[in-house]
This record gives sequence, structure tokens and C-alpha cells, in this order.
Amino acid sequence: MNTLGKATLFAVSIVAINVQATEKEQLAQAIKQLDAAQLSLQRANAEARTSAKSREYFDYGAITQDINAIKSGINQYINPSRAIPRDPNAFRTLKEDYTKLRNQGEKRGK
Repeated sequence: MNTLGKATLFAVSIVAINVQATEKEQLAQAIKQLDAAQLSLQRANAEARTSAKSREYFDYGAITQDINAIKSGINQYINPSRAIPRDPNAFRTLKEDYTKLRNQGEKRGK
């Protein structure tokens, strides 16, 4: 390969490296997108017109907890506070299903 070919290959590889964001930058962007999703969910919750007679409703509290858990995990990875292993029992399982039926998981005072 001649010198011009090597220089071109080198320049292309430098551009490719600069265009591609680092993993931590991508994860930081994911946190921003999760923040935006939470704002949308807050607006949707404020506009929700679910009556007490409706059989189903969207569980905004559960999805907010799940998003916070995901953001916390990303933040711990991006900014590790210590090198010792984390307690696997400290992790929470995500809810994953945000449609609830009335009286499912709710305790009402009687």
C-alpha cells in the first residue's frame, strides 16, 4: 500500500472513531431519553381520565419505579462508587406490565 493509501485509511479510521460515541456517552444519552419519557408519563398521568368504575388503568407508579431502577443501574455503571461486588439481592425485578385491573394489588380501607 502506498503512502497516500495509508494516509487515507488512517484519516478514515480517525473520522470513524470521532463519529462513534463512547459507551458512556451512549448510556448518558439513554438516561436523558428516560428522563424525557418520565416527563411524558407525568403529563399523561395528569391528563388521565380513569374513572373508579373503569376495569383497567395504567400503573404510572410502577413504570416510574422501573425507569428509576434502570436509570440507577446505568448511573452505577457509568460512575462506579466502589470496586467491590454489589449485593445481588439489592436488585429489583422490573414490573414490566403496567396495565392493572381494579382491586388488583390495591388495598382499600374498609
